[in-house]
Amino acid sequence: MRAVVVKQPGPPDVLELVHDWPVPQLRDGEVLVRQSSTSVNPVDYKIREGAFKGKFPKVLGGDVSGIVEDSKAAEFQKGDQVIALTFGYHWDYNEYGSYADFTASKKEWLTKVTEKFPIEIGGGVPLVALTALQALQSGGAPKPGAHVLIQGGPGGVGHFAIQLAKVHFKAYVVATGGPSNQAFMKELGADETVDYKNEDFSVKYKDKPFDVIVDPIGGEVEKRCYTVLAPGGTYAHIFNEHTNTQNAEEAKKNWKDGRKYTLTLVQPNGEQLGLIARYMEAGKIRLVVEKEFPLEQIRDAHKEVEGGHVRGKVVVKVSA
Repeated sequence: MRAVVVKQPGPPDVLELVHDWPVPQLRDGEVLVRQSSTSVNPVDYKIREGAFKGKFPKVLGGDVSGIVEDSKAAEFQKGDQVIALTFGYHWDYNEYGSYADFTASKKEWLTKVTEKFPIEIGGGVPLVALTALQALQSGGAPKPGAHVLIQGGPGGVGHFAIQLAKVHFKAYVVATGGPSNQAFMKELGADETVDYKNEDFSVKYKDKPFDVIVDPIGGEVEKRCYTVLAPGGTYAHIFNEHTNTQNAEEAKKNWKDGRKYTLTLVQPNGEQLGLIARYMEAGKIRLVVEKEFPLEQIRDAHKEVEGGHVRGKVVVKVSA
């Protein structure tokens, strides 16, 4: 089968499309999926360039969207349309990546989707949507009407976090983004938006703190988030290469009012993906795709994501 292989870390040029990579051999409880689409996440290019201590050679990617080809799990049959997040996104996992014609998934990572779900671009959904959901409820499910701040609202995680906060948790949502994305974030459901280039959210909301803050950025943004976190509120940090838990340890020394710090490193979860898929099939939540690339142009897809400021996701089409 075709697969994109990284044999050693480096720039996008180390991404090599081969045509003789072995098709995964299933174990009990696993499902073989013919890939329709996958996507590029920041963790993919970070692994590729060696920011994390990955195992090589490696087929990158954990986002799965396609059709069951074979199954050793009674719950799934050939022809089922499915999506999943596998541990292929993780630097320590070296079995089945999703930058390939076929990938394998444990049954508990999968969920079936209907004809209303866009599997041809659905590979853009699993990692970012699960990250958003898991971060939002990491300190306990937000109550209806809770005030939620989403940093990086136009991005992959951010644009799902805005929608899930509104649709699933019935929250009041404030989202940050650049000047060209203010209307976009409102279209996704944000009640208020912050132009981070011209406004400081920590000043604007100094007297209107948040019950939940989802932050995939960190650094100085993280420190300012602490100043607008309500008593009993949750600061949900999303793991990335800039994560520094010492910031939280310093802050928590002064937190005597029930405020919580959570660190989200997304975990595969078919049940949660099923919830997200049902919302998408009902037209209540949508995936926004910045660009689509065929598997043959995977290097260009990586360059697009590395350039930053992607609105939504970059999707990789594996099969027609």
